Amino acid sequence: MAMMMKRYVDELLKPFTQHYMDNNTMVGTWWHQLSAIFWRPDIWLPPGVEWKDMESSDELHYPSFHDVCVYSLMLSMVIFNLYHFCLRPLVLEPLAQLAAIPNKRPRPPLPSKTLLEIYLRCGKKPSEEELLKASDSTGMSIRQMERWLRCYHAITHSTKHEKFIDCGFHLICHCFLTIFGCFIMFHKPWLWNILLCWENYPYHSIDDDVWWYYIIGLSYFGAATILQIQAPGRSVGDKVHMMLHHLFTVFLMVFSWTCNFVRVGTLVLLVHEFADIPLLSAKMFTYAGITAPRNGLFAVFLITWVITRCYLFPFWIIYSVYMDSAPLTGMPVAQVMKVVLCGLLVLNIIWTVLIGRVLMRKLYSGSLEDVRSDDEDLSDDSEETTFDRVKDE
Repeated sequence: MAMMMKRYVDELLKPFTQHYMDNNTMVGTWWHQLSAIFWRPDIWLPPGVEWKDMESSDELHYPSFHDVCVYSLMLSMVIFNLYHFCLRPLVLEPLAQLAAIPNKRPRPPLPSKTLLEIYLRCGKKPSEEELLKASDSTGMSIRQMERWLRCYHAITHSTKHEKFIDCGFHLICHCFLTIFGCFIMFHKPWLWNILLCWENYPYHSIDDDVWWYYIIGLSYFGAATILQIQAPGRSVGDKVHMMLHHLFTVFLMVFSWTCNFVRVGTLVLLVHEFADIPLLSAKMFTYAGITAPRNGLFAVFLITWVITRCYLFPFWIIYSVYMDSAPLTGMPVAQVMKVVLCGLLVLNIIWTVLIGRVLMRKLYSGSLEDVRSDDEDLSDDSEETTFDRVKDE
């Protein structure tokens, strides 16, 4: 099915690509010259393997860079429109109304350069000395200035309603990817014997279900990157941070696909999906004011996180990449893959430390306020932003 769709789309796009990429055009000449330099087989392929050896046939289907450029981009736009015209209005908005989550944003306060400088420097809770210094220039009382800072903080951050909708979209996508990934990976031999990720490399044919799993996963992260641009109530810094995070994930998937590290790539994608489900569920329950399942879901999240990201990823996948991947010797891009996977491991370690901080606060205070939205729309959500970033990985 995947190959039939590819042939149909390729035939549809062929007249447009031929017009610009034909060798007789200036653009086509530059394109082919740059491609010959960039796609050198001695960099991208094991010694003795040429790109012509990796051409697909009726029996064998090898991954190509064209797939992740064309089909993932097209499917990203499908997911983007599915969110706006189906999931949000027909599923997530009714759920938010059912949970009685108000969809309102406070009016912006009157402009004040002095208070804005204080907010950028100290946040919404500056010291009393800071406010006393500013009282003369603003003509406001301390209480009025505190209210201004809380109001400005509220209009620059997402509301509970917006966070509920955002978490709901990601929860639906992660549930689908997890269920779909478990369904197809259960029958893949390299799930049970990771050494098969390297045996007979790079001649690993891509099955239709694996093709769909990779392209859908990549399309989701592409759509999530686009959605960050228009996310309401997020600072530019938060948007840039989240977009860079998603782009890092996209780069990792595109890179592993291009080099046909698809088998180990599917394992990385699979183990990074499980922990998001209980975390996102806990956040949605909290935004809805239902606190009873929160502690149980956090416990499930913690156990899942430790098993998948703190054990399976470093001691099963990365260990095999470094110790069992003899066929990758002499292949420069394999070293890049190792560095990228270690970078992902470092991110997981950083998030694990942040989760440990939340757990310690839970043990000392008996609450999980750090992994949920605050009780008021005008409250500080810096810790919550941290966990928004954790759950999107």
